[in-house]
Amino acid sequence: MKTKLVILFFAISCIAMQLQAQSLQVSAELKELIELTLTRDHKMAEKSIDKQIAEEQKTAVRSAYLPKVELGGKYVFAYSSVNSDIGEVEGFESLTKLQEFMQNPAFPVMFPTLAGLSSEIVKLQQLMAQQGMQMPAFSNNIDGSMYGNYVGIDATAKILLYSGGQVPNVSKAISEKIKVQDAMSEKYASDAISEVILYYDQLALLNQSKSVLDESVRRLEAEKKYAVSALNNGFATSFDTLKIAVATANLEAKISEYENKRTLLYEKLSQLTGKPAASFEMLIPQLQPLVYTDTVSDISNRAELRALNAGVEAQKYLLKAEKSHYLPKVQALASVRYDNIFNATTDFSAPMPVKMNINNVGLGPTVMAGVGFKWELFDRSGGTSRVKQTTLEIKKAENARDEAYELLQLNQVKVRTTYQITISQIAFKEKQRLAARMALDLAEKSYRQGMINITERLATETEMQNTELEYLQAIFAQRQSAVDCCKATGKLTVSNLR
Repeated sequence: MKTKLVILFFAISCIAMQLQAQSLQVSAELKELIELTLTRDHKMAEKSIDKQIAEEQKTAVRSAYLPKVELGGKYVFAYSSVNSDIGEVEGFESLTKLQEFMQNPAFPVMFPTLAGLSSEIVKLQQLMAQQGMQMPAFSNNIDGSMYGNYVGIDATAKILLYSGGQVPNVSKAISEKIKVQDAMSEKYASDAISEVILYYDQLALLNQSKSVLDESVRRLEAEKKYAVSALNNGFATSFDTLKIAVATANLEAKISEYENKRTLLYEKLSQLTGKPAASFEMLIPQLQPLVYTDTVSDISNRAELRALNAGVEAQKYLLKAEKSHYLPKVQALASVRYDNIFNATTDFSAPMPVKMNINNVGLGPTVMAGVGFKWELFDRSGGTSRVKQTTLEIKKAENARDEAYELLQLNQVKVRTTYQITISQIAFKEKQRLAARMALDLAEKSYRQGMINITERLATETEMQNTELEYLQAIFAQRQSAVDCCKATGKLTVSNLR
């Protein structure tokens, strides 16, 4: 009768699940624990931070088109001495010849006015010589010093007009990187859901296993009372009561072991969800089979594959960016500059004695505006090498994606096969359990009628315990297998939990 109920349960569940394909029916308290875990999962938090970093990187790349304004200024006090031999100076040969011609006797006759001027210059030189003065004379050397103050201010605005395709392609590559982070975040969420269900089911398994053992303890206590009564009436021996006491102690040891395991599960669930460990003592989860209906056996929605596909696309965009390395980059530029020299002095003794004080010399404001471009025509160590490296990275990423696809396909076949086996195991263990319970009822009656001894009676009790525990273990394995099937197609998400 119970076998028919199990089959009926699976049939009804399958009909319901076809309406909600690839979803899992979980209890409200388990779904709450899953949601709490997802808010605390460290790996998901890490991927969320990685995504934010990638978004900031994308913003930084796109900001290359925003204008950049620079303001600079400086004050300098400078001193410099100059001492140089400039060698022979050409271009003044005509002046020398003119001087020689003016000393020719024919010059006063031909140019009487200029002749008088030249004699006046000679008289001026003689007078200056008497006073210790002389006319300035040029030499081939430069000798002197310069010092003073300088202030300069400049403002420049630049804006990128055309990047050669690098900026949009790098931006698209980062967008694909963000898809990778999203996919990996979903993958870690799926892992977290699977982990919570595992520990929750383990807790249910321990609770129900303890119930089985408690039931055995109660039966053995009843048998112990009967054995004591039979011993007093001469129908049993002290060995019978001793065997029952040993069996009872063994059960109590198992119960104690289960209690310790349950305490560890409380701590683990507390770590995952953030709830106090004591709050889980009130949980009484029950193991019920999970039905998985695979209407679409497609693994393309697996987060790992989507992450690898996005990684390949990101490398392709980077390749486009590297190939555009040789395209010209165009930039607009505008600047305003002002320069000022003040409190400056120059003092030269050659090529002629000169000393000059400069109070102020202002240059500007000087305004410049225009468009410039940069075109790298040949860069063997740059563009060509990076193009080859990126091409190899694409091949590497594609190879990793293909390998992952094959492994995930194999995993899907494995979990589907395991799921079918676990369903068969539940039906098989249910029959074993019913047979063991019937054998136990018969053994209890036979023992009381003296048809079997205490060893045979305890053997049926142990068999009953084992079949009950194996049945619970079969349900536990089936639930985990259903979770693995849902996970194999990338459907283990909160939205697919009912």
